Amino acid sequence: MPQLADRISVPSKRHLTDAGQMIVPCAFARTGVQLYTAKQLNLTDKEPNEIIKVHRQEQDVFDEKSVASFRSAPVTIGHPKDEEGSNIPVTAENAKSLQVGMLEGMPVRDEDMLTGVLVLTLQDAIDALEVEGTEELSAGYTCDIEEVDGEYYQRNIKANHIAIVPKGRAGSSCRISDEAFEELDKVKGKKKKDLEISDEEVKEVDEVKVLSKMLGDAISEKAELDSELEKSKEELVKLTADHSKELEEANAKLEKAKEVAEEAVIERCKVIADAQMLADVKDFGSKSLNEIRVEVLTKEVPNLVLDGKSEEYICARFDVLVENFNNTTSMGNLLADTKLGAQVKAEPSPAVSARARMIETQKKLKS
Repeated sequence: MPQLADRISVPSKRHLTDAGQMIVPCAFARTGVQLYTAKQLNLTDKEPNEIIKVHRQEQDVFDEKSVASFRSAPVTIGHPKDEEGSNIPVTAENAKSLQVGMLEGMPVRDEDMLTGVLVLTLQDAIDALEVEGTEELSAGYTCDIEEVDGEYYQRNIKANHIAIVPKGRAGSSCRISDEAFEELDKVKGKKKKDLEISDEEVKEVDEVKVLSKMLGDAISEKAELDSELEKSKEELVKLTADHSKELEEANAKLEKAKEVAEEAVIERCKVIADAQMLADVKDFGSKSLNEIRVEVLTKEVPNLVLDGKSEEYICARFDVLVENFNNTTSMGNLLADTKLGAQVKAEPSPAVSARARMIETQKKLKS
């Protein structure tokens, strides 16, 4: 059930009581055709901003239950809205902060309008009329929307509040009246008679005014959306720049990791080649570099005590062993005792040659 609003007034005089309250004769609802957007009517099968004509027929506006729902209706300045800008009803919980007066008793029918007397009890409401010139009314209510042969009608109208507004949906006929406005109404009525303007033409003028207001609201809303879009674009550019910086840092870390990994591979290959050159060591498996060095040192220098020694010490002793390699190792002595000894002395061993080739290849890859 959509929550809607309309406006209206009655020729009369307003005055202040001794207690400072303002008595305001008025009209606040009428029959006829009024304009809403499809979104306001909760019509999901149409574009949200499509303008829909809605008929308020006599039997619905002046229905006994509908009229009774306006009894002692609270008066507000403007239609109450929540933080998101959506209309909200006046309730016992929020009336203290929203209500500025009330409708005195039951409303009555005056031709095609519902009329009554407002009692304004808050100075803000009186100032809105007297100082700010806010002199139109808008009835806030809920209703059912019925579609008949492509036309829309309001049914089961239930009042919630009457709002004092700058410009009402029901038009200037729903204005709060005083003597000056009564005279203006007489002049307008005379001009209307002289020009023979029909009621239907007057309604069309009202509809054009409503459409103009909707267009202005749409333009304002578009400007706000454009502003939000620009902000979003700026945030996107900033995020993109931040992510680009993070990506560059990640790539730099990856390159560094590759260099470290390549150096580790080169070092392992060198140690394995040296181990094969120094001793008869073949099964390396998942042994660490330190374990390989210890195995070679244990075989080639049996009297060397390695228990409790640091990796730096073991690495240094291994490097010394490699530098002093001159056929004094067991592998070197074994080769010297064979007929190939002379060839070994004359030419580098296959292991040494392989190690040299591997080191040279790794240097080229690294460069």
